[in-house]
Amino acid sequence: MKRILTFFILLVFTTLNTSAQGFLKAADKRIVDGNNEEIILRGIGTGNWLLNEGYMMKSADVAGTHTAFREKLTQTIGETRTAQFYSAWLDNHFTRKDVDSMKIWGFNSVRVAMHYKWFTLPIEDEPVAGEDTWFEDGFARIDSLLDWCADNQMYLILDLHGAPGGQGKDANISDYDPTKPSLWESAENRRKTVALWVKLAERYVNEPWIGGYDLINEPNWDLTGNTLLRQLYVDITNAIRQVDTNHMIIIEGNWFANDYNGLTSPWDDNMVYSFHKYWTYNTLNELNWIINLRNSLNVPIWLGESGENSNSWFADLITLCEQNDIGWSWWPVKKAGINNILQVPESQAYNNLMLYWKTGYPVMTADEAFAAVMEWAENHKIENCMVKHDVIDAMIRQPFTNETLPVRLYHPGEPIHAVNYDLGKSSFAYRDSDSANYHLNTNSFTNWNQGWDYRNDGVDIAVAYDNIPGSNGYYVGWTEAGEWLQYSIETDSAAAYTFQLYSSSNAVSPAIVSFSVDGVDIMEPVALPSTGGYQNWNPTTVNDVILPAGLSKIRLYFERGGSNINLFSFTNPKAVDVVSFGYISSETNSSGDEILLTLNKEITVISSVPDDFQVTANGNPLGISVVEAVTGQQRILSLKLSEAINYGDELRISYTGNSISSGDAPLEAFTDKLVTNNLPLRYNLPSRIEAEDFYFNNGFQFEDCSDTGGGLNLGFANNGDYIDYLIRVPEAGEYEVNFRTASIYSNGRISVRASSGGAYQTYGTLSVTSTGGWQTWGNQSLKVTLPAGNLTFRLYSTAGEYNINWFEIARPTAVEKNLLKGSLQVYPNPGNGNFRLKFSGLSGQQMQLMVTDVLGNQVYEDKYSTPNLSEIDLNLTGLPSGTYLVKLLTNIAVAVSRIIIL
Repeated sequence: MKRILTFFILLVFTTLNTSAQGFLKAADKRIVDGNNEEIILRGIGTGNWLLNEGYMMKSADVAGTHTAFREKLTQTIGETRTAQFYSAWLDNHFTRKDVDSMKIWGFNSVRVAMHYKWFTLPIEDEPVAGEDTWFEDGFARIDSLLDWCADNQMYLILDLHGAPGGQGKDANISDYDPTKPSLWESAENRRKTVALWVKLAERYVNEPWIGGYDLINEPNWDLTGNTLLRQLYVDITNAIRQVDTNHMIIIEGNWFANDYNGLTSPWDDNMVYSFHKYWTYNTLNELNWIINLRNSLNVPIWLGESGENSNSWFADLITLCEQNDIGWSWWPVKKAGINNILQVPESQAYNNLMLYWKTGYPVMTADEAFAAVMEWAENHKIENCMVKHDVIDAMIRQPFTNETLPVRLYHPGEPIHAVNYDLGKSSFAYRDSDSANYHLNTNSFTNWNQGWDYRNDGVDIAVAYDNIPGSNGYYVGWTEAGEWLQYSIETDSAAAYTFQLYSSSNAVSPAIVSFSVDGVDIMEPVALPSTGGYQNWNPTTVNDVILPAGLSKIRLYFERGGSNINLFSFTNPKAVDVVSFGYISSETNSSGDEILLTLNKEITVISSVPDDFQVTANGNPLGISVVEAVTGQQRILSLKLSEAINYGDELRISYTGNSISSGDAPLEAFTDKLVTNNLPLRYNLPSRIEAEDFYFNNGFQFEDCSDTGGGLNLGFANNGDYIDYLIRVPEAGEYEVNFRTASIYSNGRISVRASSGGAYQTYGTLSVTSTGGWQTWGNQSLKVTLPAGNLTFRLYSTAGEYNINWFEIARPTAVEKNLLKGSLQVYPNPGNGNFRLKFSGLSGQQMQLMVTDVLGNQVYEDKYSTPNLSEIDLNLTGLPSGTYLVKLLTNIAVAVSRIIIL
């Protein structure tokens, strides 16, 4: 059964005037129409319509090229039936309905990928050597496509995707046959290429909706200095100009369009330089090379091909392009899979044929094979494809707005399908750990949707085998802590509902989820059950969940991952007044001086004194100075703390008063609720800090790092750029900052600055010395004297350029404290959290006790000044099970022991 997604989608986009205004042309750095108004091309490539690429035909490892596929098919079903298949293929794959739809969706251009074999014979098949046989049917196909585009006021870019002989050793792209001379090995193939372009130019010279001639797609051949490539481009250009002076000439660099060595300066005054981009970061640094080319040559540039990634990647790249006045064309329009605007339905019979070709099993007769390929052709009709509105939205709307739109507007009583989260950008409609593939930068392929179904976001979606009433047959899986999904729901009036969620998990510790409406929690975090299998679906129910009236955005948060989510619902409404007034959740603000309590109803009465609440940090009481409702958020109670807390502190809160009410309902008492500590990561010294793990970045850019350990480094800093990190200095004094840097210059300077909340003070400047290369790494150090306490540590670039991989801050070796080995003993160890410390060599001095986890985060601290102290009782029962490090420090010595909490 054909699956159809129903989307409420508003295409909000700005399109420049595309009415008939004359031919497109290059005008300095812009592409303009006849009125000299700039045109940003927003297009789609036709994919394997006129050139069968193996990966789209599912034949890559057995018949990867266009010719190989056709020959294999002929061997299987015969020449007559093969011709019938191709007639159906060409009629079905790309039609007027496709172009009409593209116009409605917001595209203004089409890039047609042409194979020369639809227009002329290969040179080895010509009856008379040196002459050309022309096929009218191929030109008629382009005529029809042009009519469809012109009727929709869309530009058609002619792209020679497969040139005579093949233009690259990546054979699947160009239909190159290594047993025959390539385009570059045959002057006759190059002559035929020129002749084909002349034939096309003669036919379309007076057609204003022909946007331009993309001469050769993605040449990829060892052409020293690209001399032969330039000469062929010049020959084609000169020949075209003999018959057509109206249309733009578009050229692509060698090595998949991006090597322009030898192809500058322009040889025609109506030229566009095209580049292609796949699987790299969407940063300005990735485009600077082509933007610099545009600026130096004063010619327009065009992203002639991109795609094959996630919605998040699409939106980011198109945003980047349009911010820099660069038009684009996506690839391809349709195929089986989730990441195109049209998803071709799978054909089991066709998949079996591909298996038969590869393995000999399952055996298929010629009749069965013919039926399979004809079904494959039929599936490519647009009316048989799934329209991927999420992909279209990512390309047309999301680059210009952070607004989210409902995939479906839900109402109480309906099952809310987990996979129907809102349309929108990552971090606005959803958050997922892996949202795009950057493998050309990272050398690691990321399958952003692990289930590879339904939608093209980073959210992992797969088919659900269930009998849940109202299920749509899909679930969200591979969940991780920190991920979330947003849904749109509309209610007639505020009410309390029975909440039910269907989940599955085979994990020992399944997910913990929480829900919020418009940013405010509506229930306590819910621990989901282990169901004994990832397709065993069990319901979890929570009573008396209050939803407000009107349109709301519900967010499902994964406090802990590990469960699949199928659907959830809000049913059995009842009046809010009959529900008890109670606690839902609590968290700190980002500065750590306030706790925010979320309650299930609005607060109407506060006569509270701080003593009604009890707050502890790591088991130690904290004072509260003020209790008040948050202005404009009457369900949220603010507790101002009289002393600051630290990153990693475990906070708990209790309420035993009777002075807070909602109407006539007093707030119910609660005990020992865990408070989410939202303080940002703060590094406790000594510590090594990766450069990319900053708290705030102003101007530095990411770069792949080839240093030991790989990962990323930061670089490309201009004067005035800086990066901030949060650190905790245990005691004032001299520290050594050791930098891991790389540079080909010796003029970089890093000013080391810090602030405890006020103005930044400069503590020293590092002069970066040359290491001989941007990825040739060395260490440099600088000694600074830092005050004790929490600091924002800033690396300020007073002169560039240089790269930073990491830096570490520690006491200088020369003043390291004396390590008293074996002087600290802990009993019992391992233990349940209650320990007794015995030590020697430290008595009679002021001591600091610190406990850190395995990541170096401080989780406990205390100070002692009792004379002759030799034993301490240490209560760590509030900490999770695991391994910790205990340190006793004085001004001259340190004793260390590792402990284990069971």
